Amino acid sequence: MKKSPPRLKDIALRLGVSTATVSRALRDRPDISASLRDKVHTLARELHYQPNVFARQFKAQRHYCLGVVMPHVVHQYMSQMLSGILREAAAHDYQVLVCETNHDYAREVHLVDQLAAGTVDGLLLCVGNNTRDYAHLTRLRHNGMPFVLFDKDISRPDAPRVVVDDFTGAFNAVEHLVEQGYRHIAHVQDNLVGHASQKRLKGYYSALKKHGLPKDPALVVQVDEVSIANGRYVTERLLKTHPRVDAVFAITDELAIGVLQAAECLGLRVPLELGVVGFSNWQIGEVVRPTLTTVSQPGAELGLTATRLLLQCVEQPGRFGDDFPTKILKTKLIIRDSSRRLPPTD
Repeated sequence: MKKSPPRLKDIALRLGVSTATVSRALRDRPDISASLRDKVHTLARELHYQPNVFARQFKAQRHYCLGVVMPHVVHQYMSQMLSGILREAAAHDYQVLVCETNHDYAREVHLVDQLAAGTVDGLLLCVGNNTRDYAHLTRLRHNGMPFVLFDKDISRPDAPRVVVDDFTGAFNAVEHLVEQGYRHIAHVQDNLVGHASQKRLKGYYSALKKHGLPKDPALVVQVDEVSIANGRYVTERLLKTHPRVDAVFAITDELAIGVLQAAECLGLRVPLELGVVGFSNWQIGEVVRPTLTTVSQPGAELGLTATRLLLQCVEQPGRFGDDFPTKILKTKLIIRDSSRRLPPTD
């Protein structure tokens, strides 16, 4: 005769406690003493107890699974965000299903629709750079699927979102260059589709205005696709046509490294003749020479915060009503050799 698997009730009877207490102990709830938690875990291992996932799902009318749609997984900043997502989801006993779009709009729409029709309780969405139509997100809201936008800030549809303070990050980067004595500061941009790109551009212009430097649209150059090669290409063209440029603020570290390569190719000394600042704080910025000044974004914190917000939407439906929160996380300027041409003042 087949032996029946151990149940919560079996552990509870052996220890003389309720099944609810055993359940909370197995989930390491703080309202259960450490001593009792140890006893429950020890006995569960001895009995080879495995929780009945389906019973839990049926009882709560949930799948205990979150979907994540993001442009890239193998990407330092995205990986940091994903780490925060996984850590917070695991703390609440949720599984995570991760999907990659590679900035392909059609794929993004397909994945969002597929996940929403499947076995997830909510979605974390980082839209791609080419996303301009948000009908697929409007469908989520109409169908009552909880979702949170993270990293990429968009104006529609209404939804909770977690982003970094792109404006202040860019402002601080450009102000630092001004304080180091640079006066003809260019900006290497992406395609300006995302709100983050627009806010960084506004931060760039605002810092110039504060310090009485002219706003020259000719010193803002764009790339169709963010890459080191494109950063090098547009910077070489810029510096040849505008030789007075003495500093560049790039929207990402990837482009900034391309700027460093262009400077080397043109025989310009960094930071004496050209200052360079990026945005993201990739690890490679500490390896290149000169080391790269950059704006650090709290990737893991962003992922954790977005997941926590989504779980509130999932577990407390209607909590926010139509007043969706936007959480803005602070950035930090990391000053390294690529922009430090004056000695410290303190």
